[in-house]
Amino acid sequence: MKTNILKWLAVFGTLFVVSMAALPVSAHKNHAEASAAAESVTSSASAGSDVAMRDMPGMEMTWPTATESRGSMGGSMGMDMNKPKPTTFFGRLIAWLGAWHPALIHFPIALTLVVAFLELAGAVRKRPVYTAANKILLALAVLGAFVAAPAGWMDAGLPTAQDELVLTLHRWTGTAIPFLLLALWHFKRPAEVAATTSSSRGYEMLLALAVVVILTQAFMGGEITHGAGHMNF
Repeated sequence: MKTNILKWLAVFGTLFVVSMAALPVSAHKNHAEASAAAESVTSSASAGSDVAMRDMPGMEMTWPTATESRGSMGGSMGMDMNKPKPTTFFGRLIAWLGAWHPALIHFPIALTLVVAFLELAGAVRKRPVYTAANKILLALAVLGAFVAAPAGWMDAGLPTAQDELVLTLHRWTGTAIPFLLLALWHFKRPAEVAATTSSSRGYEMLLALAVVVILTQAFMGGEITHGAGHMNF
């Protein structure tokens, strides 16, 4: 069993590294073009601002920087409005795949929470059969997480010194979650055993940790996408 889990870790780890290895290539290919496009946009914006100032005396107009848009619009939503689109096919492909991250991440989140609900129901009602299919659900969650995590890297791009704390935490927590779910899948008993035997304490504690981490990760994703305080009542 230990050999199998090491093999799966090696396979998924390799796929994850290969998926992210394409990011520096795309970044280097499009860096010069992106810089030129950004400079052109900034020059046009400055010219338009000067005209507006002359036409409307007494009014101040400032063009938002990427940092300002990030704070006011909220996370990557603000950044995307100012970020020039890649001009190469490979760059557009990376950007397009990254745009799927918000949709893809819902599957491992939902599946893990369903597993937690079924485990709780089985424990409360003392009916282990409720949890018989959880190993299959966790397998699907693992597959979804190993797809969604590289997509998140494609969406956010490479780390920079200007990254906010919440983005940094979201990036690296999201990188660790697929391996956390894989460990959870490993410790879950097969359907035949789970249908008649209660889950182990170690598995239950790991599942509780996974739920807390995933909910925290989802909250940070909302902060990045919708802005700070998006869940304020």
